[in-house]
Parts: sequence; structure tokens; C-alpha cells
Amino acid sequence: MTLSEEDFEESGVGPRRAGIVKIGKHIVSGDRGFRPGDVLRIEHVIDLLGCSRPLTREILQVLHHKGLITLKARTGATVEPIDRWNVFDRDVIEWRLDIAPRFQMRSLTELREAVEPRAALLAAQRASADVCRDLVSLALEFKSIGEAPEFEDLTDVGLACRERYRRVDEQFHRMLLQGSQNEMFSGLVDQVTRAVNFRIEKEWAGAPRPYGDTPGDERSFDPVPGSRKRFPRRPEPLALWFHFGLAYAIEQGLPHAAETFARAVLAEFHNGYLSNPDLLDALGRALHELDLGGMREADREPFHRAVAGVLLRRDER
Repeated sequence: MTLSEEDFEESGVGPRRAGIVKIGKHIVSGDRGFRPGDVLRIEHVIDLLGCSRPLTREILQVLHHKGLITLKARTGATVEPIDRWNVFDRDVIEWRLDIAPRFQMRSLTELREAVEPRAALLAAQRASADVCRDLVSLALEFKSIGEAPEFEDLTDVGLACRERYRRVDEQFHRMLLQGSQNEMFSGLVDQVTRAVNFRIEKEWAGAPRPYGDTPGDERSFDPVPGSRKRFPRRPEPLALWFHFGLAYAIEQGLPHAAETFARAVLAEFHNGYLSNPDLLDALGRALHELDLGGMREADREPFHRAVAGVLLRRDER
């Protein structure tokens, strides 16, 4: 089957891009004939795509740069195993999210867990006044949107609200990495923000579920300890407050408190992670260290109550 109008429409551009997407997805899917070690003869790819030989060579060259294939003279293109792929490539991430989101999101989340807490610590030490101001401003906007009653609406109003939330969340995490002033952390912005966006775009519990599950049905959550929860119909207040604490810890120049709140942001959407004794102890220290007087007066008591409520889990052990 050659490239169709649907292929062009899906890729959003012309036949070159559509061909890259089509072959790339075949490889990422592990379709028959596109598995590691399989050889893609150029004549076969030409027939598959309905493209000219020069254009087909261009398409294969792009996939070669992504690590999905190796090009050899007189042999054609050999499909490579996943450990040879450029797994940080934007297209590769997107195709894997389309085809096997569970495993790609697991990897992206583990990347976030390795990078974001350290970036938060560095941002508290190095971030400029402008970055600190903007992080606090974004945290305030983030909380306001997350508390909006229309967030869970299935209408266009709700869709627009969730899109605003997604943009602010993405901007917050982008600025967090950039505020670290570590160029290698900043180089991971696309990968981190793609994971952030996927949560609300694809894992929102308010979306109609197949097989008769109602929106927000608790069955849509995986109860296995350590597993990732679906994004709830309304953002968890605790998630909003953890972002709040993270922004203010950076603004107040508190590296270890910032690192702890970044860990808490990630722990909040995993089953059982907020019961980790080490994290709870660190949260207790972070709450004690943070100057609540730097917050808006209306936010001080609710913030303290929310975080202190988590600490009760430690005291009940």
C-alpha cells in the first residue's frame, strides 16, 4: 500500500515527511519485515511508499540518522535493535508513545526522576531573579487553572481550560530545567515536556473510556505499587501545592527544599511513592525551611495544611 492522503494528512506535510513517519512507525511497531536484522531493499521501500528513488533515499537517510536503520552499499537498509536507536529523538519518542505508550512513558518518567530534582536544586542556587519570578507566577497561574470548575467539562470550554493548564505546566517544567543553568539539562526540555504533556493529553481520567467505563472511573487507575496513576478529572490539590512549594523554594534559594518538592511532584502521581519514609522526612525538613511569609497570605495556611497532611502518614507509621 503506497502513501495515501491520510498519510499526508497525519504527517501534516508532504511525501518526504509522510514517508519518514510511515517507515519509522513500521520499525517502532516491529511489524513483519521491519524487525531488527530485517533488510529493507530500496525497491521494496519505493513500492511501499510510491516515491521516486531519490526521495526514498532521502527518507532512508533520515531514518539512518535516527538510528532506526543502517545503510550499506549494495545491501540496502538494515533495521537496528532499539539499543541502537536515538531514543532522545523527538520523532522516535512520539512514535513510541503512539505505539507502546506504557513503556515509553515509563522511560520518560524515570528520566524526569533522575533529572528534575537535581535541576531544581541547581535552580535554587543559580536561577536568575527573572526565572524565580516567572516560576512563582506560573505556579500561581497553574493553581488557578487547576482549581477552575470548568476543568473537567467535556465541552469546548473544558478543553480550552485543560489546554491552558497543559501550556502552563509545560512552561513551568521547561523553565525549571533552564533555570538550572546546566546546558545538558536544558537539552532535555523536549523529552521532559513531552512526558508532562502526555499525562493530560492521553491519560486524563475524564475522557470517555472504552467498554462502558465511565469518565474518571477508579478502575482506570492501576493499583500496583509504584505504577503511574491516570491524570485525574481535576488536578489533585496536593500536586498543585507541590508545584507551589517547588517554585517558592527556588525563589527563596533553598536547594534541598527545592529538590524535595521536585521529588514530591513526581511521587504524587505514582501509587505508594508518597509513603516513602525518606521523602516524608525530607518534606518535613523542607516545610520547616520554607518561609511561608514569602507567599500570598491567602495561600500560607492551605499550603501548610496540605503538606502537613502528607506528613501525618509518616507519624502514623
